[in-house]
Amino acid sequence: MKTSLFAIATSVLLLFIVCSIPLTEGGPIDVIDIALEYFGPAQDINHDGVVNYLDASSLVSHYGESGPPGWIRDDINGDGTVNYLDASSFVNKYGLEWLIP
Repeated sequence: MKTSLFAIATSVLLLFIVCSIPLTEGGPIDVIDIALEYFGPAQDINHDGVVNYLDASSLVSHYGESGPPGWIRDDINGDGTVNYLDASSFVNKYGLEWLIP
């Protein structure tokens, strides 16, 4: 069962990535954009300065797991479960890069 759940989660995440349009520079600036300069987005799971396949790999490997809110960085929205909500949030920031202070 765990193998098939992993395969499904991988397929869903890849579908989100392929079908999404990543955020680009030149969009509206808000408080979140300013905070990214200092902390980076939650979607950068491994803190390397870019939201990419390395973060996707981590997200997929923990997909379906749950614990107390904020128990793992892969739980992007902090609700305690690594699920489609986290995958959706991840896809919206995929490809985003910034300088790490």
